[in-house]
Amino acid sequence: MRAHPIARIGILLVWFRLAGLAVRYLAQPDSSMRNRLALFLPAASFHAGALLVIVALFLVCAKLLPSRRRTIDVVACLGFALLMVAGQADLTVSSITGAPLTPTVFRTFRGIHVVRSNEFLEPLRAHLPLAIAGVLMFLTVLVLSALAIRDDERRQRTVRLSWRGVGAMAGAGFALMWLPEVVSWPVPPPPIEVAFAREYLRRDTVQLRGSEQDAIRELRRVVGLPSHSVWLSDEYPLVYGSAERLTPPRARSDVPDIVVVMIESLRAEELGFVTGAHDSATPNLDTLAARSAVFPAYISNGFPSAPSVLAFHSSAWPHRRKEIITDFADRGFDSIPSRLRDFGYEAIYIGADPNFDHQDVWLPRWYSKVIDLVAGGTAATDRNIVNRAIEEIQQHDANAPVKPLFEFISTYSTHYPFSLPSDAGERPLPGGDGLRAEYRQVLRYTDRHVGRLVSFLAARPRHDRTIVIIVGDHGFYMDLRRTSGLPENDNVWTAAIISGPEDLLGPPRRVAEPASHVDMLPTILALVGDNRPTAALGGNLFGPPRNGSRTAFAVRSGGLRFDRDGYSVMVDARTPNVAATRLAFPGLLRPGTPPPASDVNPVRLTEWVNDWSYLIEKNRVWNPSFLERQQ
Repeated sequence: MRAHPIARIGILLVWFRLAGLAVRYLAQPDSSMRNRLALFLPAASFHAGALLVIVALFLVCAKLLPSRRRTIDVVACLGFALLMVAGQADLTVSSITGAPLTPTVFRTFRGIHVVRSNEFLEPLRAHLPLAIAGVLMFLTVLVLSALAIRDDERRQRTVRLSWRGVGAMAGAGFALMWLPEVVSWPVPPPPIEVAFAREYLRRDTVQLRGSEQDAIRELRRVVGLPSHSVWLSDEYPLVYGSAERLTPPRARSDVPDIVVVMIESLRAEELGFVTGAHDSATPNLDTLAARSAVFPAYISNGFPSAPSVLAFHSSAWPHRRKEIITDFADRGFDSIPSRLRDFGYEAIYIGADPNFDHQDVWLPRWYSKVIDLVAGGTAATDRNIVNRAIEEIQQHDANAPVKPLFEFISTYSTHYPFSLPSDAGERPLPGGDGLRAEYRQVLRYTDRHVGRLVSFLAARPRHDRTIVIIVGDHGFYMDLRRTSGLPENDNVWTAAIISGPEDLLGPPRRVAEPASHVDMLPTILALVGDNRPTAALGGNLFGPPRNGSRTAFAVRSGGLRFDRDGYSVMVDARTPNVAATRLAFPGLLRPGTPPPASDVNPVRLTEWVNDWSYLIEKNRVWNPSFLERQQ
């Protein structure tokens, strides 16, 4: 059987995949060889097993249809070539973006666009020698495949296949796939072939390690319960409400207007009000920060924009492996704008191209008015976005001046590759100045227009009852050779400014404690006086912490991050059996006591997000009927 061209080429496919795995898992200089082997061996077993099963299936076809031998040989070789490309692309994409190539990724980012985007191609160019080596290996395997088919044709006879041999290969493949399932330590994600098969067979759901009762008890312990609150439901275990009699809502005239500006790829390390740098690219934001509550240790709970936007609106961590915004569009989630609409607000969204990552599926549910500049034929520049935001506020003030307003403005111009818009009134920098210089130039442009918006709001009649929130959706890399699937400072560290009347926010100050997007929903609810039940994972930034200490949690397919007391605990998906503790923001915060061993355990950290993902899959996060019961 080993002389059959399908078997010969299939074995080449297995060796090609094993070589890629060796590069990924064994070439980890910051990990011991023992830990590397603990990852490489299960990964090698899983990948080799899956590929052997596929080879065996082609051999079964060749055995059953001997008259179609040539056709089956060619189809098998083409299929193996496709799997070589897919397997290597999976390893490459996951090392760059943190997300393996799953059906979720293709659905979220419009199919093949994910591997044609600058976010993928630019880091690939930065690792060009390794990419060229992979292409050369692929071409070598293609040549060997063609030679194997030609050699088989020259012999003019069919290599005999036995059911015993084919069965032995399939059995070996299934055995190798089963072995990683029984090891006691965390193992890498499955190969792309298994990921696709599991999804289409509906076998890709989260499996709890223990009982559901234990999982819920642990998850409640982690997120904590706000003071004077109680858990309200076993079916929706994270919903909580006040243990005291609900206070009546604020009078409409006293309820503040809220304007949120979410700035694309807002890097905390480039903000003067965070770092204290004198060459700040954001003078208008710095001026606003000086009279506001500032949160310099603020991170996004995910990356890129889709999980960030959902975390902000719904106080929800990302799913462990999938995109909530794509894969769980029918699930129930609490949200800021829908609650505020129920509270009497007009809720307006202004942005550009939200259908890129399926945000357009959610926005009409949340907002009474959704404005997409790209869909309307307007250039997606921050100047145009701010102009439209001002126009909408003016219309609101003219038509419904008494009705409170919630406006969410999503900027666009600081999106990679940081091209200066044509309406900037200045020349783009020469290409040789580098990515950071280009980013700072376009950030200055965005800062100017956000400054215009702030000045306009300050001149409104309700300026003394207006809260302005400035926040980034996430950060972004400045060195594309160091991209990572981990939630590192480069991609999740942003910042938050909350500005408004002192009777609501208190005096201007700098709050150097961990904070993240999930904290915004409970914070805004407290500011408007909405004390009805919620399923928020975060806590009110102006109140006491829920579990005794401020924490922040970030989830990416490439790893997890847990922040507390100035430290970050990181778990890399490539090394899920290791947790690394480091200073969260070197030079920014005075570190406290390192997290206890119980919070540094990589298995436990992974279980937290798995338990949360389990509730999402079971649609047990939120039900709006909790609000109806409080009417």
